[in-house]
Amino acid sequence: MIKTKIAPCSAHADSPPGPGEWVDPRDCIQAGKPAHLPLRRFDRDAPKADLLKEGERRPDGFTTRGWPFLYRFYDAARRPLYFGITSADATRLVAHRKGAEWWPLAEFIAVSVYPSYMAVEVAERAAIRHEQPRFNKRDRRGAAYVRLHVDGPAEEAAALLFRDASPGFLAELAELLVSPARFPQPEPPPPARFADEA
Repeated sequence: MIKTKIAPCSAHADSPPGPGEWVDPRDCIQAGKPAHLPLRRFDRDAPKADLLKEGERRPDGFTTRGWPFLYRFYDAARRPLYFGITSADATRLVAHRKGAEWWPLAEFIAVSVYPSYMAVEVAERAAIRHEQPRFNKRDRRGAAYVRLHVDGPAEEAAALLFRDASPGFLAELAELLVSPARFPQPEPPPPARFADEA
């Protein structure tokens, strides 16, 4: 797979490899952790087989669903252009080449492989909200709605909000929650009684 120096996966579970360090993504995925490969220059005119480099492509023995990855494209100034997910190797990238308006601007790519499709979807939403790539339309402002169980643990509700809502929305919501008088509640009807009851 990667012929360069291989660093242990645990060192890169939550951060990209350092200069000169490499990680074998297979080790990370088998350990249930993501593998973040280094940012690299991207040849957008390369043949399909060369769009992804060794270490980014799905290795033998992994199913299509077993190698989901997040790809992040950047322009020449390393500004985020477009982020997406796929488990179909370079097929998705070829589709972008055929019709994406941002493709001619793509100069760099970063690939992160995740142990499950659910994990890569969460990572994609977080990356889009954090870096704000200019050609992503969905998820830039966080989820349109979040399903909260208002009778459940407040900590779970807070975790969902912090994961899916924008920081600006959370700050505004926090200000509103400390002033309940601003939100008068509907008054319930009087207790039910028979007409002859006092």
